[in-house]
Amino acid sequence: MSGFLRVGALEILFALVFTVLALYDVGQLRRQRRQLEASIQTSRLEARRLAELWVENANWQRQYRQARALIELMGEFNQVMDLQVVLDRLTQGLSRFFAGDGVAIWILGAGGNFELAARVMQEVPSVIRHDEAWLRRILDGTPPPVPPSWVEPDRPWMAAALLDLLGQQLGVVMLTSDRRTRYTADDITFLRAILGHAAMAIQNAARFEIVDTLSRLDALTGLGNRGEFDRSLRDEVAGALLAAMPFSLLLADIDYFKQVNDSYGHVEGDRVLKEIAQLIAEAARAPNTSFRLGGEEFAVLLGEAKAAAVSIGEMVCSRVEDKAFFDNGARLTLSIGVASLPEDGREPAALMVAADQALYKAKSDGRNRVRAA
Repeated sequence: MSGFLRVGALEILFALVFTVLALYDVGQLRRQRRQLEASIQTSRLEARRLAELWVENANWQRQYRQARALIELMGEFNQVMDLQVVLDRLTQGLSRFFAGDGVAIWILGAGGNFELAARVMQEVPSVIRHDEAWLRRILDGTPPPVPPSWVEPDRPWMAAALLDLLGQQLGVVMLTSDRRTRYTADDITFLRAILGHAAMAIQNAARFEIVDTLSRLDALTGLGNRGEFDRSLRDEVAGALLAAMPFSLLLADIDYFKQVNDSYGHVEGDRVLKEIAQLIAEAARAPNTSFRLGGEEFAVLLGEAKAAAVSIGEMVCSRVEDKAFFDNGARLTLSIGVASLPEDGREPAALMVAADQALYKAKSDGRNRVRAA
């Protein structure tokens, strides 16, 4: 009996030992599981942090590229004072940053509409009416609900107003894309940042252009002045000789203009000069190549041979003679001399001498006529 008890006690002892060992193994497994779960959680946190770091790095990289793009654009702007060059560089810079997207810039014109000034890689209207709904929303800073009619409905686009330093409207800039699905809020923010920096360069270039233009014009008549005439004559002669094209110079003088000032006063004399200047430019169909040389003397540069230039000169004389400049019906006339390439000279100075001699002949022959060298 005692033997059986000893055997039973041993079995119980072994069972207890195995139970304790099993419980120990279970505890170990639980601890290992908790450690594994903690490691997994740590890994998840590290992966999440790694992903966050990747996002932060991408944002920093994007901001760095934006800053570099701005610096490069500002450097390009500072190198020029020509408005068209500034606008061209702005469109190219925007297209470059936005990976080749199409860019167009319209500038506010004198009539209130917006005129195309520069573009890259897209066909767009040359003029945008000021009352188009999408344009008004852009200028007001409100995203328009629909794109312009000439932008395909499924084509991504964005636009922003181009303002000067005082917040006055200069124009509007639009981007379109053939490759992206949409433009983001960051894209429009960066576009506005670029335009904010470009506004100063555009405004400075516009002011320089105005000053430069005024320096080339006769203050009274609005035609080119003597300095502009000298520059244009040199350029036109050189270009005509290089291309073997015809070219003629007209010198015109108002007959007896001193009597106008003596009889009607200098105010009326100035009015007559302005009206005759307009008649000469219109009749010769050369508004950009008509000049006031000083006093009552004018010049016109024509890409015509001598015979055609003489005919144009006769038309100018006729237009002036037909106009009554005063309430009493008094009329005025012109005398015109014509010189042409290459028969009358191949240098600007030689053409001037030949045209002046022809003008003197027109006056000596009785005035109100055209004479050719």
